[in-house]
Amino acid sequence: MNQPFSDNRFSFLKFIVFPFSFFLLAFCLPAQEQGYHLEIQIEDFEQDTVFLGYRRGAKVYSKDTVAINDRGTFVFQGEEELAPGIYLILMPPDNKFFEFVVMRGDQHFSAKTKGPEFFRNQKFKGSKENPLVYDYQVFMSEQVQLSKKIEEEYEASADEQKKKKLEQDKETLSNGVKAYQEDILRKHPGTYLAKLIAAFREPEIPEMAEEATEEEQKRFAFKYYKTHYWDDFDLTDDTFVNTPYLQQKVDKFLNDLTAQTPDSVVAAVDFILTGAEKNREVFRYLLPYLLNKYWKPKVMGLDKAFVHIADKYYTTGKADWISEESKKKIIEDAYMMNHVLLGRVAPDTEVQVYDPEAEEFTTNLMSPHDVEADFTIIFLWKPGCGHCKAMTDALKPFYEEWKGSGVEIFSISSANHMDLEKAIKDIKAKEMPWIITADPYQRARAMVRYYGTSLPRLYVLDKDKKIIANRVGVAQLPDVIQNYSKQPSLDK
Repeated sequence: MNQPFSDNRFSFLKFIVFPFSFFLLAFCLPAQEQGYHLEIQIEDFEQDTVFLGYRRGAKVYSKDTVAINDRGTFVFQGEEELAPGIYLILMPPDNKFFEFVVMRGDQHFSAKTKGPEFFRNQKFKGSKENPLVYDYQVFMSEQVQLSKKIEEEYEASADEQKKKKLEQDKETLSNGVKAYQEDILRKHPGTYLAKLIAAFREPEIPEMAEEATEEEQKRFAFKYYKTHYWDDFDLTDDTFVNTPYLQQKVDKFLNDLTAQTPDSVVAAVDFILTGAEKNREVFRYLLPYLLNKYWKPKVMGLDKAFVHIADKYYTTGKADWISEESKKKIIEDAYMMNHVLLGRVAPDTEVQVYDPEAEEFTTNLMSPHDVEADFTIIFLWKPGCGHCKAMTDALKPFYEEWKGSGVEIFSISSANHMDLEKAIKDIKAKEMPWIITADPYQRARAMVRYYGTSLPRLYVLDKDKKIIANRVGVAQLPDVIQNYSKQPSLDK
């Protein structure tokens, strides 16, 4: 049965060709030697300094810098072993680089290469891991080229017989790759390459009964795929922390295999972190990664995952490696964010009203809950803020078009009592036509209760003052209102 999630006939290579570039280096010397000792000889490189870095997710971090020794060899060494993962040698000034694998107990090596093709010219000595990886990369590079050629010929051909032959070639190529991988898994269990192949091997989806409808087959395939997605990936193994692959595996699960609703994402995050907690290094990487992922999520409403992570893991002290200052900031952000999550009733905050005729803020108090409108737009802004002025300019034509359709704007300035004149100057210059308020003495704690740490900011409330959109832009407002208006009243 065809694998789900792709219409590409040649997608079988997607999860077996790995994006770390070209591997070098090997580790020799007896396993009982402590620490690490890396000797690297690079021909056709005239600089006297190179950098040792390592990958973590999508980023590269610096580990060490070394100057050339009297034998023309770069030496990196230390008394403690390096954490396992993908390391690279960065060569200034052009920032050319090559990568290699470091595993526990296998961190004494020598290697030689030369430019300009460092991958093709590398020579190994005594490494268990890197020769396997190198051979695999060469093999897969060749398979990719063959796959591209077959695909190009298939797309260009109008001959059905030729297309059928190309389909068979594609199947043969795919089977050859799988056989090669299975041979590695059988002959070299426990190696980095074996773990990597197993971790990204696609689940084999069983056939359903013939009478099953196409829709039933799709649902079954998706459910089976998701259920078995983690079968060969051990979240308690820190081998992939210093690589791109742990992040890629987690992101695919959260972005593609999890419904993008707050409760579904929260459950998926807990599933991942529960497994990761059994290994401190994995947990130390994934916890802050997921916290930051949902601090400003790409999908509206998923900031609930940030609040959940902060409450369950940071408030309880499970992130015991961070400073008290950092933990306090995370907990405070979660506290403020919790007030304005989707589905929450907006804070009933009474703030001081601006009188446009008197051109001053009065002592009269008003809350967004006092506004009688089908939709209330909360607009948080700061005096003198260029982005706030730009948003004001964008809001004015929107308001002119929608104010007769049950839409009102309730703006709250962040001005304190010393900035009121500055706020009034902006109000007059921009001729703000909507409800204008401020909390100059912070009696209502409006900016805290509406998470006004970064301005400008918009929220959309329905007639019951429930938040139906947060962190939206002006251009999104019409769609938010129209889409919500189309929902059955029971959903509101």
